[in-house]
Amino acid sequence: MPYYAKVTCPACGRPFQTPVEQILDVRVDPKAKQRMLSGFVNVAMCSACGAGGSLNLPFIYHDPEKEAALLYLPLEAGKSEAERQKAAGVLVRQLMDSLPSEERKGYLLQQETFINMETMVHRVLELDGVTEQDLEHRRKQQEFLQELLETAPDAREQLLAENGDLVDETLFGALQYNLHIISTAGPQAEEEFKKYQETHEYLLEHHPVGQMLSRRAQAVQIFAEEPNRRTLLQALLEAPDEATVDMLVHSGLSLMDYAFFQELLQKIEQAGDEEEKARLLDLRQRILDLREEIMKRSEALAQERLNLLQRMTLSEEPLKLARSHFSELDDAFSYVLSARMQQAHEDDDEQTFQALSRVREIVNQLLEESMPPEVVLVRHLLMETSAEQVDQQLQENRELLQKPFFDFLFALEEDSRQNGRADLAERLQELRLKAQNYAPQPADGGRGGPPPAVAAPGERRSPSGLIISTKK
Repeated sequence: MPYYAKVTCPACGRPFQTPVEQILDVRVDPKAKQRMLSGFVNVAMCSACGAGGSLNLPFIYHDPEKEAALLYLPLEAGKSEAERQKAAGVLVRQLMDSLPSEERKGYLLQQETFINMETMVHRVLELDGVTEQDLEHRRKQQEFLQELLETAPDAREQLLAENGDLVDETLFGALQYNLHIISTAGPQAEEEFKKYQETHEYLLEHHPVGQMLSRRAQAVQIFAEEPNRRTLLQALLEAPDEATVDMLVHSGLSLMDYAFFQELLQKIEQAGDEEEKARLLDLRQRILDLREEIMKRSEALAQERLNLLQRMTLSEEPLKLARSHFSELDDAFSYVLSARMQQAHEDDDEQTFQALSRVREIVNQLLEESMPPEVVLVRHLLMETSAEQVDQQLQENRELLQKPFFDFLFALEEDSRQNGRADLAERLQELRLKAQNYAPQPADGGRGGPPPAVAAPGERRSPSGLIISTKK
């Protein structure tokens, strides 16, 4: 879990807090790998003026499946080698302490150390089986994308013709990821966002891979807008490739009943020519094979979640075990847990039922920890049974009664009304109006602002210029 560092903007001098990641565990948070590969670990941006960049702080990357512990330890981590090794020891100890004793293996004490982020990224890719040729291809992709972003519209055609082999789904994935990150940066990043968006739209229109992805989006949208047996079949018939078929089968598995296959069989019998009939027969076989594969994977996943549940009931450190397997506390785990609790209740097995109840409490605790504090506060307010308890919650959490809290509360209220849950909507409206009485006055948003900041004793400046407090 991240802690918050005090940072001062080098441009406008405003202080702010930003989350800092020290442990990136890909089993706890599978998205951590993509953040590291994309260079978005420990990056800060001033909300006042938009200036920002990398904090260049040390962290440890942990992939327990591959038994890999990679330590990023830049030269800025300490004034001397002794200080740097001390920082490394703290990170390793934090990782060890976050794991239950049965998962503290020897490889954790033999971590690989990197002072350069690029080298560390290459090592992570190597662990994933990415070759030097793959890395060279990605490097060329990045260079091509950057050149395309800076190229005038009338020169794009020639550039694309010369580098068309570099355009694949990976490139589109990088574009979409960057669009998402830039969209969170606020108004100051509008020009950058527009540049990426225009490039994305150009490639969708002018490159075969982009055109295929556009057809995929159209096919998926048919089903997403009105998910039923008819639209699922229509989307599958219009799917441009096997990957789209796979996506639709996974999304619409529950709709693939006897009637669905009867409709597909009717389409096959009505095919206008042998080529179309063969295509539909291949599609039917593909769907059947995927269904069988998904069912086998579901059985294997249920067994994995059952094994985890049994380990949690027997572990001396169930909270640590659950935290280190956080990404596995999913719908499948909840289903297995509920089924086991129901079985224990029916068997009048009080000891097992209580052990499973403790697991459920741990899971709820961790899920709540992963939620934004505004969401947690709303959950707690809805659980209170008296006006006095609501008032106490609001009084104790006045600092959270800001715009994000009221935006979430209002959106939840509107969603409840639209879904016919009038009682809940009224309750949320009542909470929203009452919370306004406790909300603190908005902070002074003066135009002037302090002058650019300089590093003081106990602080240091990152390569991007951000001033980080190093005081404990």
